[in-house]
Amino acid sequence: MRLMRLSLAASSCRGQLRGRVRGPNRWALLAVPLVALALGACSPEDPANTFAYNGYIAEKVGDLFWFTFWIAVVVFVIVHAVLLFALFRFRRRPGHEIPSQVHGNTTFEVGWTILPTVLLVIAGIPTIQALFELDEPPSTPLEVEITGHQWWWEFRYPSLNVTTAGELHIPVGQPVRVQMTSVDVVHSWWVPRLAGKKDVFPGRVNHMWFNATDPGTYYGQCAEFCGIEHATMRFYVIADPPAAFQSWVQAQQAPAATPPPGSAAARGADLILPAGCIACHTIEGTVARGIVGPNLTHVGSRSMLAGGAFDNTPDNLTRWLHDPERVKPGNKMILPRPLTDDEVRDLVAYLSSLR
Repeated sequence: MRLMRLSLAASSCRGQLRGRVRGPNRWALLAVPLVALALGACSPEDPANTFAYNGYIAEKVGDLFWFTFWIAVVVFVIVHAVLLFALFRFRRRPGHEIPSQVHGNTTFEVGWTILPTVLLVIAGIPTIQALFELDEPPSTPLEVEITGHQWWWEFRYPSLNVTTAGELHIPVGQPVRVQMTSVDVVHSWWVPRLAGKKDVFPGRVNHMWFNATDPGTYYGQCAEFCGIEHATMRFYVIADPPAAFQSWVQAQQAPAATPPPGSAAARGADLILPAGCIACHTIEGTVARGIVGPNLTHVGSRSMLAGGAFDNTPDNLTRWLHDPERVKPGNKMILPRPLTDDEVRDLVAYLSSLR
């Protein structure tokens, strides 16, 4: 009996709640999350906000979008205004007979064929102009080769003899022309605030160029589903003032620093051979000359590792060296044998010192 009374009370509460959310209140409850989503999408701090563009390419594409958008808005308003007028002006009224039925109207049919064609031409002319204008950079560019891997990005500067991963440094104001390819599956290069997307194919080289007009760190990501860790295939484009960029280049061109004898970092340097690091990674100034994984010569200076899976901190690096598969399932880092806690500690000290 007690259970029956509780059940009846619960049913009564549900009925009262249903009654309270009917009518205007129900629509208000629905409107709250919709308004919250709309306001969240308008945040200028969103790193993937394509409207907070910085750079000539992004600005040109943004201007073209708004031009097309307002044409679409005008068409939308006119079409719906005519539709609403017809609905109210010619609605059925009591006592009115069904009007005579007609089929076709040559004037209207010609008009609504010509008008969309004119609108398409108006939108198409600046689009074609932009395609030709943005095909080549306006001045001598910095050349960069980008290679997509599952799931990280490799950056090579052929003229500067620099190779890095995860972070692409560029000088402010100078065009950057990139040649892009993939070693495994289709990826897509996308820096929302600097340029549009460009697909990256294995066995084929695509190109594009962009620039940044202001210093800053710009978020980028793979925009083409490429496997289970697609969401963590992230990177940064770091726009430095010219002097700071030159300092970064000089630091990257130097070989790996030799750690003090007897230190944990020195013991970690001695482990790159027995731990198997040399099979996949390059560390300039050492015997490590692998090309499968990221170049680690100055890995300690990067803000994130493993293709954006985690921030570059000693704790995160420790977790990664203990069990890469657990941190980023499906990745291609294979340890020849499990590492002891002491070995991991020494390797973390060594890798963190490579700046």
